[in-house]
Amino acid sequence: MKKLAILSFLICASAVANAQESIHLGETVVTSMGFETTLLDEPTNISIITQEQIEEKNYKNVTEALSDNPAINIVRTKNGTAIDMRGSGESATSNVKILVDGVAINPLSNSPKGSGLDTIPMSIIERIEIAPGGGAVLYGNGVSGGVVNIITKSEFKNTGYIEGDYDSYNSKKIATGATAKVTDNLAVGVNYAGQNNRGYRKGNKGANDYIDGNIQYKLSDKHKFSLKGSRFVENETTTSMPTKLQLESDRRAKGSTYTERNITRENLTGKYEYTPNKDFNFTTTLYTTKMYNDGHTYDPKKKKNTAEDDLQETTNGVLLRANQNYENGSIIVGVDVIEGKHEGDGFSTSGGKSVPYVRDYKKDTISPYILNKYDLTEKLEFTAGFRYEWADYDLAGTDVNRKFDEENKSYEGVLSYKYRDTGNIFFRYEKGFMSPTPGQLGSVEDKSKTLQSETSDTFEIGVKDYITSNTFVSLTFYRLEKDNEINSYKPDPEGPKYYDNIGKTRRNGIEFSMENYFGNLTLTSGFNYIDAVAKSDTDDYSTGDRLTDIPRFKASIGANYKFTPKFDANISYRYTGDKISKGITTPVVNVTDIGMRYRVTENLTLKAGINNVFNEIYYTTEKTDSATPADERNYYVGFKMTF
Repeated sequence: MKKLAILSFLICASAVANAQESIHLGETVVTSMGFETTLLDEPTNISIITQEQIEEKNYKNVTEALSDNPAINIVRTKNGTAIDMRGSGESATSNVKILVDGVAINPLSNSPKGSGLDTIPMSIIERIEIAPGGGAVLYGNGVSGGVVNIITKSEFKNTGYIEGDYDSYNSKKIATGATAKVTDNLAVGVNYAGQNNRGYRKGNKGANDYIDGNIQYKLSDKHKFSLKGSRFVENETTTSMPTKLQLESDRRAKGSTYTERNITRENLTGKYEYTPNKDFNFTTTLYTTKMYNDGHTYDPKKKKNTAEDDLQETTNGVLLRANQNYENGSIIVGVDVIEGKHEGDGFSTSGGKSVPYVRDYKKDTISPYILNKYDLTEKLEFTAGFRYEWADYDLAGTDVNRKFDEENKSYEGVLSYKYRDTGNIFFRYEKGFMSPTPGQLGSVEDKSKTLQSETSDTFEIGVKDYITSNTFVSLTFYRLEKDNEINSYKPDPEGPKYYDNIGKTRRNGIEFSMENYFGNLTLTSGFNYIDAVAKSDTDDYSTGDRLTDIPRFKASIGANYKFTPKFDANISYRYTGDKISKGITTPVVNVTDIGMRYRVTENLTLKAGINNVFNEIYYTTEKTDSATPADERNYYVGFKMTF
């Protein structure tokens, strides 16, 4: 009742607040779908987390910012946090593309670990664009769930910052950075972020460091160069899930085993842009990424390691893209050339026996594409695109030894009608694919079988409009059908994970979001509904099994109120429905957070907040007899200084 009372108060306050001019999200320019357009005119259900929202809500990392979005489900696994959209569940790492300035950071091994997602300093992020179920032509393999594009600032001026946070569990974070305009044509910058995390649970601890450096050079108005390098290092210790009996007496109890990991991720990205006139742009992006993951799991009772992993991944890419505007539209032509290598050795335990492995996997792809937007009339727009991918696999290891090629294609068609200046309705069809990762191909229990590529068909209809001058809404209905969906399973709960194709699956969904602007008060709200099932043996969805790790319903509401020009506060509430996970149905979760910030001076801001205000007791992961408890009520304080 307390939660509902607070939310009701905010809604009533919005009704009596004085309206004034604001920068509405519907007017914000987005770029992740290829063409620069406003959020209102973009024919997909894209949403934005702006720099101002990041500042208002005091988000400490990217995952925390994404968790407030109703279209996103945060999936917690022992290998890290996966960002899920449109019901990808535990396979979200392969079905949701995470980009930083247009370059994918998804690990080749299908594990969330090593991406370094939450080490990106929030101060360098310009905005985060979230596109559920879009981008199969532009981004290719593995986007049936959608695309998250983290766009960092590209400043050409003298500026800098330092910020820090401290929370209830003795976790500390510090970040600093600066950009220097050396000449009118040259700017250099550097950023650093360090964290020391104790964590809610006993036995969990970690420390990581992130550093990057960048150079921007304008040879002329037509030619621009940029170079950015980054390095992320993490050392962490995590314990396994304790039993529920243990949790009854101590919610912070350790598990029976613990895992130690050392992860290093290095990236170097260079970009060249050629813009001879306002209608043409050509971009070349070259990047290389290396990720090292050295870990082991130790059982104190047996006094020995029960698993060891020594992994290394290398990804090299060349991305070419040309944009041309013409009288009635725009066209994009591009090609992606990507080389991926996954090497490793170690062992796991199955049936009480050690099972060693050696891997030397390679996957190289060449993928050309074309996307065209054409204005049929002043109000009617048609977009169509096509991508083809050639994948070359070379797999050598304990479980597999073979070479083969695979071909996939994706295409889309979108019809968008602007029925009035503030309203837009669109119809979209998209064909996508997810080719297996080398690690998945090497982890098939039946060695006589080969994993097939997962294909997807998405049908959606959506509408965006300002229903009043200060209320912007977006509503989308969709149906996502998959064939040969790739699924993981464990015959032995303590043994290795295997993959197979589970046949046909279907997801019906509704996505809704709304922003209200009332003077000093801004409200954001939305919900996401997904009915996700596998087709039954009787060739019927109505009797099929519900897919795991996918909540049917998620809703959120947030509010920010500016009491004075220097002081504002925010509150956010998230409702996550039940889901099937690890063979059981997990209960509904309600979480409320509050935060505030005070601008002491133009350059110094203090912030503080309470997470899980009403001390909701729940689990992030749960099995029949064991679980991982979520954080209880906790507090944080912090500051940010700019110069």
